Amino acid sequence: MLGSGILHATTFHKKLVTGTLICFLTTHVHAGVVLLYHHVDEKTPAITSIAPDQFNRHLDIIEAEGFTVLPLDELVKRSMDVSRETEKNDDKIVAITFDDAYRSIYSTAFPNLQARGWPFTIFVSTRLIEQKNPHYLTWAQLAEMSMHGATIANHTDSHTHMIRRLDAELADQWRDRMRGELLTAKNLLGKHGLDSNLFAYPYGEYDEEILNLVGDLGMIGFGQQSGAIGPHSNPLILPRYPLAGVYVGEAAFRDKLRSLPFPVLHPEVEPLVSDNFKPSLELSFTNDSLNLSRLTCYGPGGLMTLSETSGTKVLARPTKEVSVGRTRYNCTLPKGNRFYWFSQLWIRKQSDGSWYHEP
Repeated sequence: MLGSGILHATTFHKKLVTGTLICFLTTHVHAGVVLLYHHVDEKTPAITSIAPDQFNRHLDIIEAEGFTVLPLDELVKRSMDVSRETEKNDDKIVAITFDDAYRSIYSTAFPNLQARGWPFTIFVSTRLIEQKNPHYLTWAQLAEMSMHGATIANHTDSHTHMIRRLDAELADQWRDRMRGELLTAKNLLGKHGLDSNLFAYPYGEYDEEILNLVGDLGMIGFGQQSGAIGPHSNPLILPRYPLAGVYVGEAAFRDKLRSLPFPVLHPEVEPLVSDNFKPSLELSFTNDSLNLSRLTCYGPGGLMTLSETSGTKVLARPTKEVSVGRTRYNCTLPKGNRFYWFSQLWIRKQSDGSWYHEP
């Protein structure tokens, strides 16, 4: 379990609202950055893949930029330690994670990480391992990597869309099924000596009930929204930078590595939009010395409209509705050669109320 310097997931104060997100920000420079990869392969779908040469280039940049690669649980503990919040310390720490346990992690990524002596985390959907799917890792490979610096963590049993209910499924039945997804994976990992309290949401999707379930089980949760981790991050939905497809460029990668957390006290918003398809984002800063004229937010339609509602509050509105599927607002504010970075997920069903198809 994470140490006393971090707010425990089950006691973290949460507040989900609909439509408008209110954030409170300060100016410290504590930061832990978590990178997210899936396939390290040129023959797999681009949307979830990075070419091996480009992945190795990312590792070179991490080293050249002077970052320390930490185990994920240690990075979270260090980044969220509120006792260190006032230290004048530009942390340069990063953790490397992989979702879904694809075979290329072992064949391509692992040798390069092992050669550097760097730790990493693999979030595993255990049913795919149990079924001996040839595209995924084996228990033996997971055990081997665990012996060489890898943390093997929970990604549910079946890689389900956790927020979706089955036809005619009652609320209690759905909650029991989701609890089963988490506990089945946890128990299987434990059976193989790979126990961990770290968890990643499949597809990065969550709602208030799922967050509460993860907290009740004493897990630390990770999404797929961009940003860095700081003392005010919510340990039930910590940010990571997805790196695949067109989002692997070196200049952008350096900016993500150097990013700083918007220290949000109440960052949770119910991401599923049902009627207001142009939800606004209200940022409330606790420090009036920030140059808010340099704040930029991007959403559907590109640059969002910003209006200052007080000396320390800015309201961001998209120019277009969020699209069907998953959408994110991304806000940045420069600080020297680094950026405060915040991302918020939104989810929208199809017009007939059905769920969108996942490619």
